[in-house]
Amino acid sequence: MKILSINVSLPKKIVFKNKSLTTSIFKEPTNRVIKLKKIGLDGDKQADLKSHGGPNKALYLYSYQHYKYWGDILKKDFSNNYGLIGENITVDELDEEKYFIGDEIGISNVVIKITQPRIPCYKLGIKMNDKNFVREFISYGHLGLYAKVLKTGEIKNGDALKLLHREENTMTVYNISRLLFDKDVNIEELRRAVKINCLSEEIKTRFNERLAKLGYYENI
Repeated sequence: MKILSINVSLPKKIVFKNKSLTTSIFKEPTNRVIKLKKIGLDGDKQADLKSHGGPNKALYLYSYQHYKYWGDILKKDFSNNYGLIGENITVDELDEEKYFIGDEIGISNVVIKITQPRIPCYKLGIKMNDKNFVREFISYGHLGLYAKVLKTGEIKNGDALKLLHREENTMTVYNISRLLFDKDVNIEELRRAVKINCLSEEIKTRFNERLAKLGYYENI
């Protein structure tokens, strides 16, 4: 497993449906060695700090394997469109069904820790020029993953990603994605998820609110 592309963007204004909005989703690949800090990559900033960024979402990784799926769905060739869905790191193979919340991954002299899957917003549909894309993205369930930075340093294209540590009593990124968006409620899985120490508070809050609506108040 290795980095194919590092992608960054500063906030920029675009016009969509005659309205001006600011976004950083249009990432551009870079070939330089780049510093990874606790708040993210040098040269990359988030436009909406309520929904993006922060220590638990310092870095967003997505698998190049999914590019072909979207190419088939949208009838386009995305093979050279690194940063396709606004990811910071395009990885050659990254299966959300095989990586877990809390996994610690080494990249060069950097260490990151998986905290949650992505929760897509409407700007992803703008990026992909498809009003139905967010719904299809959620349905696919492979949402990529966010990570916090445990050890800062420098990374570059071609760097290998190595699993350094796996927590006990955790769940896959894919499982958490399904719990977030599937209509069928699995109470026991939700209860299990909110006990995962390394799961971000953002996701735990969503799960606890869902449990409360169903009459389970033990974590409120």
